[in-house]
This record gives sequence, C-alpha cells and structure tokens, in this order.
Amino acid sequence: MKTDLHVHTSEVSLCGHMTAEETLQRYKSAGYDTLVITNHFNRYTADHFARHGKPDFFRHYHDSFLLAEEEGRKAGITVLNGYELRFDGSDSDYLVYGMDDETASHCYELFSMSPHRFSELAKEKGFLFYQAHPFRNNMKITDPAYLFGIEIKNGNPRHDSRNDIAKMWAEKFQLKMIAGSDCHQREDVGVTGILTDGRIGNEEELLSVLRSGAYEII
Repeated sequence: MKTDLHVHTSEVSLCGHMTAEETLQRYKSAGYDTLVITNHFNRYTADHFARHGKPDFFRHYHDSFLLAEEEGRKAGITVLNGYELRFDGSDSDYLVYGMDDETASHCYELFSMSPHRFSELAKEKGFLFYQAHPFRNNMKITDPAYLFGIEIKNGNPRHDSRNDIAKMWAEKFQLKMIAGSDCHQREDVGVTGILTDGRIGNEEELLSVLRSGAYEII
C-alpha cells in the first residue's frame, strides 16, 4: 500500500498549485492509498490569511483538511492531517504527525517556539517531529537529539534536497527515515512516499507504522 507523507494543497499553502479536489484525483490515478496533507503551518501563512479575512488560522487550516478528507472519500483514498511547521526567525521546516487539535489551535505560540522546546512538547504529547529536507539550501541542521527522524527523500524537483546526505545523516544518528513527494503541482504527484503491507487507515495506524519503521521508502 502506498502512502505519501508530504502533500500540499492550494487552499492553505500559498505556493500550492492544485486544489484538494485535483490533488486527490491525481493521486487516485497514481495508485496511492493514503495521503497526509502537510500544508504550511507558519506565521507568514497565518498572517496572509488574517489580512484576507480569515483571522483564525487554525480553523481555516482544519477546514481545508476536512475538504481534502471529503475529496479523499470520493476518490477512495484515506486522507490524514499533518503539518509542515516553521518556527519564527528560521527557514527550516518540520513535518509533524499526530498533533492534536487543541495543541495546534494555539498556533502562534507554536510558531514562537524553538525546535528544542517543540521537541519537548512532542515527546510529552506523543506526536512525531521530523525535519523536512534538512540539507536543502537555507536550512539549518537541527540537533538530532530534538528529532524523531528526518525526511531522507524529498521529491520536489525544483529544489536540491541532497537526499543522499540526509540518508547518511539519519544512519549516523539513528534517526527514523521518511520520504514524501512534497507535492505542490502536477509534476510532483506520487514521486515518492512509503510502502506498507497493509493500508494506513487512520492516524493511530500512521503513528504506529512510523514508530515501528515497518515500511519501505518508495
């Protein structure tokens, strides 16, 4: 079964070129079973929507996920919620899985945290914290002690994510490895992700698979 762990839609991600509807239809054609929508979750994006009449960024983010989830039902694809988080004053991005709505609703507090502080929160609450494309230009390498893992294969063709270096880094520091297409537009659909023996049908199953490492990188 095929899962993409890093997917954007244009309803939230300002650099996204595909709506949830188009994204789900194209992933259906690509033979995927599960998608994790990881739209941009940062102060810049939140402030943009506030300026355009949507001051409650978490509500807009969550409603956009529900839209994608409904499109997934139509397409026969499980759609799960995730986040591509960026902290204030940094260009580094982090993929977060399993963060509860109550925590995510305090988004401006999260944006002001450091990776170290957020790592402590993730461990306390049981969600998973990965650095996305850590060796791309303008990224700052995060202390491995703060991370559950890193993205060792990022499929975005418009960036050099130096995936080979990321894989070596993960092996050196025994970090969990994940892969995602980082899909923003049509050419990005279904470039990579993970393969599992069974379908990932809900968030609990996603977290269980990621914790166990019972998957292969596409």
